[in-house]
Amino acid sequence: MSLDDGATTTLTFLFTDIDGSTALLRKLRDDYGAVFEDHRRLLRDAWETHGGRELDNEGDSFFVAFRRPRHAVDAAVAAQRALAGHSWPEDAAVRVRIGVHTGEATPTGDHYVGLAVHRAARICDAGHGGQVLLSETTRSLLEDDERDLDLHDLGPHQLKDFDRPVRIYQLAIEGLHGEFPPLRTQTGETASHLADRQEQHAEAPPGDRVRVLIVDDQVLVRTGFRMILEAEPDLEVVGEASDGIEAVSQARALKPDVVLMDVRMPEVDGIEATRQLLGGEEVASKVVMLTTFDMDEYVYEALRAGASGFLLKDVPPEQLVAGIRAVASGDALLAPSVTRRVIEEFVRRPPDSVRAQPERLSELTARELEVLKAIARGLSNAEIAKELFVSETTVKTHVARILQKLRVRDRVQAVVFAYEH
Repeated sequence: MSLDDGATTTLTFLFTDIDGSTALLRKLRDDYGAVFEDHRRLLRDAWETHGGRELDNEGDSFFVAFRRPRHAVDAAVAAQRALAGHSWPEDAAVRVRIGVHTGEATPTGDHYVGLAVHRAARICDAGHGGQVLLSETTRSLLEDDERDLDLHDLGPHQLKDFDRPVRIYQLAIEGLHGEFPPLRTQTGETASHLADRQEQHAEAPPGDRVRVLIVDDQVLVRTGFRMILEAEPDLEVVGEASDGIEAVSQARALKPDVVLMDVRMPEVDGIEATRQLLGGEEVASKVVMLTTFDMDEYVYEALRAGASGFLLKDVPPEQLVAGIRAVASGDALLAPSVTRRVIEEFVRRPPDSVRAQPERLSELTARELEVLKAIARGLSNAEIAKELFVSETTVKTHVARILQKLRVRDRVQAVVFAYEH
């Protein structure tokens, strides 16, 4: 199914969401990744079989469009039957709620925007695992095909952020569980967040998104980071790797903007993988190291290997997102206070050999050398501007020229360069 270029059109939108995904993640831990992928495969088979187009997905939610309401309903039934018939781990069955609504929306790039999209998402959020909910509009359009459908009128419900109540119907599927608690019309949020993202996608063209590769030997960590990053319209997870060898191969093939690299992995660790990856001039990716402890002893070697900074694995989601954006834009992922601690470590553990001053340093002007020394002392741009009696914009210009002349990726590598030469 192709998108209608620029023209408002009537489609049937379907949203899904795993009910109790957080509890399932805690219960399954490292096994959650395999279960999650089985769930995605089963649902995508249902969409493809019945002519649906997957428009977006975030974490464990899907957003799919269909030309005809009946196709959407048939896909929902097929999805629920596939999930119910699958062999899941003991006491860990995946239960998905599905919401369906038909209405007008406008295509923007590869996405659709409009109130119909949000209404479908709100209907999905009101449901429970295993439940399929339809709007009054969709039901009315199914009247000619309704003879073999078992629809239960749940009455009008006030959906969050909508002025008027919406009559909702439950689709009963023969042989599957059909008794559910009252609808959660004021509390659900997951599918609605995915709907909100459609407008944001329209403002962030694919070419402007930061492409991220996640590298960690723990499935749980990779899945968690993916769920956080895919919620952001300007970030795109292009791949995952479970060890250093796979990370180098994936990074060279996918060419991500940022690589989130675990420090400690079996066989080839994150430091050696970073060294191999950044050793070639053809790679423009920035590497951010993932570590368990603040100022892990491996961080210093990682910075020498070319990493642009590091993050703790338990970093709050908003800091993870901000950090990736900062590195992608060329900033270092080290606060000035942390930079000072890195410097102290380099002073305590100087390089094995004293090297002659390289030609690159001689290319710097006197003012640029002053700025480099200030960076090496851990000063921020504002602090450098105050010390040198210049504007912060002027400092930024000097920093950009320093990075270019020294042929280093960011100010962290400039600090490493300064202390090793």
